[in-house]
Amino acid sequence: MVKTLKVVVILILTTLLTVGIAYAAQPRYVVTEDGSIENYTYINQLLFESSRYTQTDFVNQAVLDDYHHDYQVTYSIDQLNLLGYELMLHSNGLKVYFEKDSFSMVVFNETTGYYWSSRPEFQGISGEREDNTATRNLMNSGLIIEYVNIANQIASSKIKRASLYSIADVEYQNNGAISETEADLLKPFYIVENSYDYHAVQTTITNQTNGGFDVQVDIYALNISFNVTIEILENQIKVVIDPSTITENGDQYRLMSIQVFPYLGATREDKFPGYIVIPDGVGALIRTNKRYNTSLQARFYGTDYGYQSSETTQLSLPVYGMIHEVDHNGFYAAIIEGAETSSLILNLWGDSTRYQRVNAKYNVRQIYRYIINRAGEGNDAISDNHTDIRYEIAFTFLSDHDASYVGMAKDYRNRMLETGVLTAREQVHDNHIPIQLSYLMNAQESSFIGTTRIAMTTPNDVQNMYDYFVSQGLSNQLVTLLGWSKRDDIMSQTPYRTQLENYASYVDLFSAITSDGNRVYLENDYVHSSEYSTRINYNRDVSMTLSKLKMAYINRGLNGQLTDYYMLYPEQSLSLSEDDLSFFSDLGITGLDLSTIGHTLFSYYNHENYERDDALAYYNTLVNQYDSILLDQPNDYFYGVIDGYLNMPITNTQFDFYTDLVPFIPIVLKGSVSAYTPYLNFNALEEDRLLMMVDFGLNPSYILTEKETYEMRYTNAALYFTTKFADYEFEIVSTYQYVNDALSHVINAKVVDRDVLETGFVKITYDNGVSIYVNYTYQQQMDGTIIVSPRDYEVVL
Repeated sequence: MVKTLKVVVILILTTLLTVGIAYAAQPRYVVTEDGSIENYTYINQLLFESSRYTQTDFVNQAVLDDYHHDYQVTYSIDQLNLLGYELMLHSNGLKVYFEKDSFSMVVFNETTGYYWSSRPEFQGISGEREDNTATRNLMNSGLIIEYVNIANQIASSKIKRASLYSIADVEYQNNGAISETEADLLKPFYIVENSYDYHAVQTTITNQTNGGFDVQVDIYALNISFNVTIEILENQIKVVIDPSTITENGDQYRLMSIQVFPYLGATREDKFPGYIVIPDGVGALIRTNKRYNTSLQARFYGTDYGYQSSETTQLSLPVYGMIHEVDHNGFYAAIIEGAETSSLILNLWGDSTRYQRVNAKYNVRQIYRYIINRAGEGNDAISDNHTDIRYEIAFTFLSDHDASYVGMAKDYRNRMLETGVLTAREQVHDNHIPIQLSYLMNAQESSFIGTTRIAMTTPNDVQNMYDYFVSQGLSNQLVTLLGWSKRDDIMSQTPYRTQLENYASYVDLFSAITSDGNRVYLENDYVHSSEYSTRINYNRDVSMTLSKLKMAYINRGLNGQLTDYYMLYPEQSLSLSEDDLSFFSDLGITGLDLSTIGHTLFSYYNHENYERDDALAYYNTLVNQYDSILLDQPNDYFYGVIDGYLNMPITNTQFDFYTDLVPFIPIVLKGSVSAYTPYLNFNALEEDRLLMMVDFGLNPSYILTEKETYEMRYTNAALYFTTKFADYEFEIVSTYQYVNDALSHVINAKVVDRDVLETGFVKITYDNGVSIYVNYTYQQQMDGTIIVSPRDYEVVL
């Protein structure tokens, strides 16, 4: 019997395995007559619904009804008085109520009738006990500080965080729970009378006017005090901290950071139908409709090498925002001053919090490693002095149709236009969009003694390619030359020695291009260098971290070669650039393409500690020496000087909690600065990238050589692994014509709206009345009488 049973089991398993193999062998795709693969429709749909695209703002009606009925708080004057709030400011559209002991704020948007609170609302709903007093004290105060006890060993793990309520050690009247039968949403905020310890901390309102007031914060328990100014202007509230008001008495505690209104706009779990806006890469959204159980802390303007930190995100704009309901209510915050020393804090619903929130942190000090011997041993330390960088952040409240990421970008753009940072300077020629064409002239290959120059392109070659593209209708060219120095290698020997092979031929080339009304730039880098640069003195020029270690890192090239790269002192960067000014001026070029200065900013040590703003002062002087500048992925503080934004990111960090890719930066810049894609030689997305260029308003960019790319395979330029002109001449013309046919209608025009009509189907509207439909999908799409073919666009004039 047992033997028979074994045989039956074996037969069953064999049959199942055979069926499984046969099923697995079935193709998951359909092969068409021409041999191409047609994916199933649902696979494409999943792709368009991923974070690589912008999603629709559709919200289920039941979710909206629940939000409208249960999760929109309304305060009466009596309720605000009961909680200790006073009406402090009133402008055209906003009322600001303030409670000084907790440093809490309620903002009433008169346009939409919506209340915003610096305290997270709906604590303890449905009878949930939320009786962790320490957590409640952090949430219910609008001001949080971090500090260290310098009497003990300093370490990141020993940084203490406290709110005013935490320091005052307040007690609550209840456990924070609100039962289903109760209507008192204020219950979690009631504190025990006389439980606030005014001997530990006290706030005093001074200098009150119709436009603002000061709050003097005295933290007696820590011997720390500072002043916060709150001002109002139309739909905007500004918060200012002047570092000169920070005092630290005593030898025990030192202030590390300040967060003002960290819970402003925080949303409960998945109850709000909006999203968070993060300026990561080109732009990202986080829909607040699910549990993420994660957090993020990132420095604005990327990695600060002076602290040996490493950032995965590149937050080139010091902004963030929240939309509670699209086309109804939202706000965004922009750091006007102090972004160099500020961080973005993101906390999403999970094990440690029931709220989704985003805010900024003003870093008064940071911990660095103090090295005591050559072995690199040491201990954590902080600077004796706090930062002298002023902090100013503006909260702008958005109403109705402006309540979206588009509305945020437009408002930020408009404020830059008002201050003159942005102007209408997109590059136009014969009513055609520009194309950026880089030509790699030379590369250096290691040899037995020194290096051997590998000539990839001559000035005459560039002239011939330039003339060819002009003959094909590409009359608006932005030409950049890489590897132009006859003795220095691209990237590894920057800043280059100012020597040209056949000087006269270069001058003739530059004259020919500029006489056509086009522009020509030479690429250089005054921020990074390496062990192979002959212009750099290691001891004099290479910057030091605050740990007093040289800023050096090892890079492995595609050819396996290891190279020590350096970061230069900002003052040396300026000095080196000044030495080259006359050379570039005599050449007759339009300007320089500075490859890294736009997105690099660090603190450093040079006999004393210097902050990021000190480096920025040198960099500002450097870039303003030239009549025209191109920068690669520049931070916003250079928007006022650039004549082109190179290598615009077409994605973000793609964290798994990002839900949407949005063109936040392109919307800010469109109509003011021409922006260019990364080199399309390396485009793996084919027409998808072209459609995104039309969608985001980006211009094409390529890198070319006359000779075969393999000839530079043993050089640092090998990372550009496909560059030969003959391989791209037709593609470049075709790509340009396709994109130009759309974007030539909106040169110097600004985006006023961007609607995702359906998943993968987008409508972009410009202020000159032109609309462009972009259809990423494989099906024909319609909007009224407008028909858009699959994987194509349609311009409506």
